[in-house]
Amino acid sequence: MKAVILFAHPGTKSFNHAILQQVTESLHKHGITPILRNLYEQKFSPIFSPADMQALESEQVPKAIEEEQTILSESDLLIMIHPVWWWSQPAILKGYIDRIFSDGFAFKYEKNGPVGLLTGKQALVFTTTRESQQEMQASGLDEVVKKQVVDGILRFSGFEPVIYHNFAEVPYVEEAIRETYLQQVGQAIASLKLPVLM
Repeated sequence: MKAVILFAHPGTKSFNHAILQQVTESLHKHGITPILRNLYEQKFSPIFSPADMQALESEQVPKAIEEEQTILSESDLLIMIHPVWWWSQPAILKGYIDRIFSDGFAFKYEKNGPVGLLTGKQALVFTTTRESQQEMQASGLDEVVKKQVVDGILRFSGFEPVIYHNFAEVPYVEEAIRETYLQQVGQAIASLKLPVLM
């Protein structure tokens, strides 16, 4: 099985990095060495430029985009890890989606509507917020983030199943709670359809 991690957090000591470490260790237990796409370390350009538009229209995919698309198309599992900023993803990850999950690669439109092309793949999303779960539910933030990422991007592109976990109040909770969160990360990995080591 091939797994890809899309990671979008600029802080090297963030809880998102702790999640990344837990994900990597959990995958290793199943004999899986994931491909990490750390967008900040890569200095990935999130700008969908006029050149990108022209390339899309002419079906001449730039090499850098083609490389990312090849990594995704050859994977069986996509794991996204990112904080929630302004009710959405960090701009660098949103730009990755704009540029890489393109028409003709991630989806296409047919007579009866859009069709996802990245089928036969599982996805797992881990997000972090400052807000409590109660605040997120009261404001609608929880549903907005879930709807955008799970339905609007991943299921739209053909991923199934898609599992979503948000870890709330990350800067404020006690260390014991954060440890519980990391245990939940391991449990989420274990719930996927992964190879069993003999």
